This record gives sequence, structure tokens and C-alpha cells, in this order.
Amino acid sequence: MKIRSIETFRITLPFRFSFGHSLASRSESTNLLVKVTLSNGIVGYGEGIPRDYVTGESIDSAETNVLTTYAPLFLSANINSPSELISLLESGFDELGLHSKPFGASWCALELALMDAYCKEWRLTPADLLGGVRTEKIRYGGVVPFGGKKALGAILWFYKIYGFKTIKLKVGKDLETDLEKLKICRSIMGEDATIRVDANCAWTLDSALQACEAFKPYRVASYEQPLPADDWDGLQKLTASVEADIMVDESLCTIAQAQELAASKVCSAFNIRISKAGGLLPAARILAIAKNAGLRVQMGAQVGETGILTAAGRFFGCLNEPFDNYEGAANFFLLKQDLTVEDLTARPGGFGDLRFSRRKYGLGITVKDSRLLSFTEAGAAAGGDCREHVAAS
Repeated sequence: MKIRSIETFRITLPFRFSFGHSLASRSESTNLLVKVTLSNGIVGYGEGIPRDYVTGESIDSAETNVLTTYAPLFLSANINSPSELISLLESGFDELGLHSKPFGASWCALELALMDAYCKEWRLTPADLLGGVRTEKIRYGGVVPFGGKKALGAILWFYKIYGFKTIKLKVGKDLETDLEKLKICRSIMGEDATIRVDANCAWTLDSALQACEAFKPYRVASYEQPLPADDWDGLQKLTASVEADIMVDESLCTIAQAQELAASKVCSAFNIRISKAGGLLPAARILAIAKNAGLRVQMGAQVGETGILTAAGRFFGCLNEPFDNYEGAANFFLLKQDLTVEDLTARPGGFGDLRFSRRKYGLGITVKDSRLLSFTEAGAAAGGDCREHVAAS
């Protein structure tokens, strides 16, 4: 089965509220969608979220990579089995040097679109393609962005009533503010809640050590990316000095980085995000590195994911043994409108499973074409567009 065309869409998704942390604040997300159409008309969708302050990828470079570098590898291929698809994806990834290049968002969008289309053709799901379900359901945690006391209290009370048991606070403005936020969080969420913090590169080694000491009364389980992404020496010293987990995120953008981080004992935990990693297959390779090194693992998510990436993350979570924490599935909470018919928002208690994909194939989601075009038009007004690469006849 050959590919008829590969199209890209730049979509701009408005949020219900502004989401901020130490590196950025946004009220919308500009994502890259890839649409793969097979020769028999079957369509698959994939999504990636380029963030220049994380990997250096822009929406322009991500789209260019898909159309000019990646698409030609697949347009001429005749793919007839799951093993052929996986082999082509893995060989293409390695031949392009993506093992050490932080171009995850662009490759992720194409990988997911190919998996979605071909799994529909073969009447399979990613679970069938990648080894079967190991976890029947996962439990997401809630993430709290920067904001004032009133907003913080409102979000935490909602999370408490909704049943979330893990909360991640964005920190890094100043120690006094962060301590006040932790105090409010522990007070509202209770003693049995797990509290994690994410500094998004905001601290130095000295300020991180000071914060970790000050935060002890609130029993913080992990400190995510406390130091700048390239300060591996500082991260290594912090990991050796602090009992709680030191988790890397912005420092972990490629498989090569995962290997070096694990070998050098720079951290004690990985945050693996599907889009940043390059899709399900590269994410699985990073997970294996973490497990072999005895590191803890969190399944992360990027702000602004539609149901496409949420579905991919749900499969990734359920295809593996339980992680320490899961993030994502905030679709209805954050997006004014999603792209998919299916609502993959975490259910009360934070739970999510694969019931949305029952009696369906591919990623198990249905993209609303009218919304896709509407959001693409909004993106086009800001300089975006839709482009297509068609197989030669």
C-alpha cells in the first residue's frame, strides 16, 4: 500500500486561560498537523508541537523538515505489513541522524500520521503494532501554571474536587512566592496528595539547593528541570545532594542525550514527552534507557495538545508498565475547542483508559475537518498555511 499524499497544517488553538511558567506564557498554541492519505483513500493524522525554547524547532522548520526531508522517504515506499512500517520508521529516524538532533515535533507528527493511516488499513491499533497493553488504565496528575493566589486556590480546589492525587506546581519566580504556593497547595490538597514542582530552568545550583531545603516541610516528590538545560554538572551535583527526584525535561530532547544523562548519573528521573521525543518509537527507546539505568519515569505532555497527541500518549502509557506520574489529557480544561470528536479529557479521579478506541482502528480518534480548516485559517492569518507533498504518479 503506497501513500498518495502527505499534507501539513499549521493550527492555532486558543486556550480558555493563559498558561505560564518561567520560560514562556501563552494563551494559544500553534501546532503542526500532518495528514497522510493512502492510495486507497484512507487518512491518518499526526501532531507535533514545536517549541523553540525547548528544542530549537520552530513551526517553519518543523514543517520544512516534514515536507522536504521526511516525506520523500515514505512517498516512494510500498508498505505492506506492520514490520515494514516499523522498520522504515526506525531506519529513517536513524539515517537522518535524529538520534542526536532535537527535531522531535516534526518527526512525531509524521510518525503518528503514518501509524494512524496504516493501522486503519490493517485494522489494528498502536497496541497491536507495538506489543500489547500492559496497563489497563492510567491516572493523570494536574498541572498548575503561574498565577495569583485567587487563581491558584480556584484551580487547586477544582483539582481536589475532581479527584486528582498528584499536583505539579510551576515555580521559579522567587522563593517567598513559591513557598506560599506550596503552603496553599498542601493545605488544599491534603497530606495524602503527591506534590511535584517544575522550575523550567529558572534556578542556579545555589538557589536550587536553597529551595529544596526550604521546601522540605511540604514533602516535594520531584524537582523538574530545576537548572538550565545545559547545566549538566549542576544537575549532577544537585541529584547527589537531594533526596527527592531530580527530573530532566528540557535537558532531554534526544536519544543521545538520554544515553548520556543515564550513563553520567546527571539526574534520577526522566520526563518523556511524545512530541519532544519524536513519537511513540523514539519515546519507547528513551523509556528503555531509563529503565535499564534504574531511573524513574514520568509521561509528560506539552501544553496545547489536541486529542491526537492525547490519544498517542494514552497508548504510550497503557503499552508500558506503570510510570511514576502521567501528565496530559487536559483537553476540555484548557482548549476552547478540540480537533477530535472524542473527548479524551481525564475523567474524575484523573483516570484515563483506551475505551475511546474500542471498535476503532488507528489512533482511535476522528478529526473534525471543519475545525481543522477553521483553526488552520486562524493560523494562516498569522503567517501559517497548509501545504502538500504528493507522490509522483
